[in-house]
Amino acid sequence: MKNVFIALGKAICYTLLFVLMQLIASFVVTLAMGIGYAVEQLTLNGGLDYNTLMTVLYDGVTTNATLITLVSNICTVGVLFAFFALRKKNLLSEINASPIPALTYVPLSIMGMCFAVLITFALGILPISEEVWEEYNQSASMIDSAGLIPMLSTVIFAPIAEETVFRGLVYTRLKRAMPAWVAAILQAAVFGALHGQILWVAYAFVMGLVLAAIVESTGSLFAGIAVHICFNLMGGYVMEHIFTESTALYIVLASIILMVAATRSAVRIAKSGKNI
Repeated sequence: MKNVFIALGKAICYTLLFVLMQLIASFVVTLAMGIGYAVEQLTLNGGLDYNTLMTVLYDGVTTNATLITLVSNICTVGVLFAFFALRKKNLLSEINASPIPALTYVPLSIMGMCFAVLITFALGILPISEEVWEEYNQSASMIDSAGLIPMLSTVIFAPIAEETVFRGLVYTRLKRAMPAWVAAILQAAVFGALHGQILWVAYAFVMGLVLAAIVESTGSLFAGIAVHICFNLMGGYVMEHIFTESTALYIVLASIILMVAATRSAVRIAKSGKNI
């Protein structure tokens, strides 16, 4: 029982670090914008309207959400590297980020893209209320996907930071004190809950389970990162251009077939340790 509490404590600490970095990044951005606006208004008008200031701060946070996420994710990984370095440990070893054959990334990329297709299709056929969809669309509209910063944040640094924390640290620490399937469910539940909106929570939970299974079966966190990157790339930037009423069925069927084949191929290549 003691080991369980220790594992839970470590998992909670790593999760809190992830959340804390987001809060700090939000605070810094908000503070910078507030100071800039206040100085401008005091210089030009000699006064400051509190309600307008609050509106400016709120709009600033929502419109800079991807920048805040980018900064917080970079800081999270940086703090973790420093933390383990101070303890004379290697972060990559601690999160089981062991090298895998380069060829493995081909089926892993296919898995990520196919998984995004299947998640999108599942959301489309489930009996989800209009109220939930409206809430989802409202939340999604607050995230700017255009430009380099949103792409770097969503496609590159979010997967790296999230996999490092949840599959690399939370999952591995929990697995030391409980069955792997229990650890997988717990980390997926936390990962999902942190996504906030109910639909994001649901598919992030499923995604957390799938990514844990991928990391477990390949033996490396790099596999999970690769799948996560391609999932976000497909879902955020590619899907809208190819997924239509006329193509949906064919894309879904192809994704199912490719997902199965790619999964088997990725596991086989990763475990062989050879670029075959």
